[in-house]
Amino acid sequence: MTFPTHWATPRARFTFSHRDVRGVDAPLASATKDGVTLRSDLGFSVWNPDSNVSNYKLVEPNDFVIGLRSFQHGISHSTVRGIVSPAYTILRPRQDADPRFYKHYFRSGLLISQLANITQGIRQGQAIDIEAFRNLRVPLPPLEDQRRIADFLDFETSHIDRLAQLFNRLSDLAINRARAVIDDAFAQYPSESMVPVSTTCSAIFDCVNKTAPASDEATGYTMIRTSNIRHGVVDLTDALSVEHSVFAEWNRRGAPRVGDVLFTREAPLGQAGILRSDARVFLGQRIMLYRANDQRINNELLLFNFLASHMDRQLRLLGAGSLHEHMRVGDGLKLRVYCPPREDQDALVSEIESGRSQSLRLADVAQRQIDLLAERRQALITAAVTGQFDVSTASGRNVTEGVSV
Repeated sequence: MTFPTHWATPRARFTFSHRDVRGVDAPLASATKDGVTLRSDLGFSVWNPDSNVSNYKLVEPNDFVIGLRSFQHGISHSTVRGIVSPAYTILRPRQDADPRFYKHYFRSGLLISQLANITQGIRQGQAIDIEAFRNLRVPLPPLEDQRRIADFLDFETSHIDRLAQLFNRLSDLAINRARAVIDDAFAQYPSESMVPVSTTCSAIFDCVNKTAPASDEATGYTMIRTSNIRHGVVDLTDALSVEHSVFAEWNRRGAPRVGDVLFTREAPLGQAGILRSDARVFLGQRIMLYRANDQRINNELLLFNFLASHMDRQLRLLGAGSLHEHMRVGDGLKLRVYCPPREDQDALVSEIESGRSQSLRLADVAQRQIDLLAERRQALITAAVTGQFDVSTASGRNVTEGVSV
């Protein structure tokens, strides 16, 4: 990547100082893909292996944090004062480096690709080589150029983010409408037709309760994680690979089959999907498998039970008072599902599928727009922070055409 000739390109060690201040009384914070955030504002609990935080590092507004996932989403900018894990690296920009410019640069496609090249370890064990990062060359435009680029990107990305929020809302409404179709279909049956899910399945089993070591190469043996299960679908697009020995060990309780219903019992609780791929897969952590007994229940109807509001109500009762939303394995056997007469079920499934189809198409359209906006946002940031166009004459429209990302 070449930068404009009037931009300096010092090594990162000369643009950012390394801060390591500990033993400070401040609230706990975490580095996320959206920046450094106080844990109290995250909306979910973060596991802390040690209640003694005297060794935690101080982070202040306009510091930057290299976290455990920075090789995936870039380096996090802080707008808060707090303390973070001692595993994090804290950077502070020097006076001729505008934090707002580097907030965007550190999330650019260029920087993330560079971080990927200096990352050590395999998959979950990956960590950025800090000394290699300190030797990376980073752009240092004149301060006035930095400010113009930051102003431009702040405005344009906020506009893109507002559009993405609207499409997210549209997607949520469509998913809720699809759930309402399921609820309406089950409403015709009395509560007496609900039975323990264990009576409708030929097999129910939990995952192996430890993290499987992933492979850096595609092996043909795939781990299903909770993030692969959403809104009735098991999507293996970004699933991790493992060696055959790991695959065999983790499937010792039984291997998933096409048609099995998978359910996340934590992180997050309550997502369900049906496995439609015959790929060689196994369950990652926090996932339960439900295999329908076809003599008792149509497997699609079993899935619809897990997607319905009555299941959500049961899960909320099970998780009441817990620090983390989760479901114990034993409780997963007691969940109650609608099981009308078997001769009625196939027609009921067809009715639900027909009613949901339009809402699911709308949700899919909204998600494609969200993905396109994310791609445009990334391309715009990368083009601007590498000087591929003059932001003083750009409107944010079509400025990424013909640029490299």
